[in-house]
Amino acid sequence: MKKIFKLHVLCVISTLTLALFTCYAAPFSQEKTETEKLYAEIAGDYEFEFEGQAETITFFIQEGVLMGRDSDDDKGTQLEPAEGKELGFEVTTEEGQFIEITFSRDENGKITQCLLVTMGMEIQGVKISK
Repeated sequence: MKKIFKLHVLCVISTLTLALFTCYAAPFSQEKTETEKLYAEIAGDYEFEFEGQAETITFFIQEGVLMGRDSDDDKGTQLEPAEGKELGFEVTTEEGQFIEITFSRDENGKITQCLLVTMGMEIQGVKISK
């Protein structure tokens, strides 16, 4: 009788533990999926023009992280989500330059533009490829 009771208690505890794990894990997996979708939507080449010069910056996903690189960068730099901004990111380059990056959607809801703000300058970019 004691063995059956212990087995029953163990089953109840296991079931409750699994239920709690499922309840708490579901929002995190959904959040990850939403983040992955957003990063995939952002990924692509963006062309920026500043003082008559054109520069292409590529945003890409590496191991689940949004990265950015220009033509002088081989490996890329990780972008950190800006607090309170769905399409906003921040990055500090290896040279110590802080850059705010904000993506924007067009009238159809697609991400087509990017604004870089650094050292008091605003540079607008347009998505040229996915």
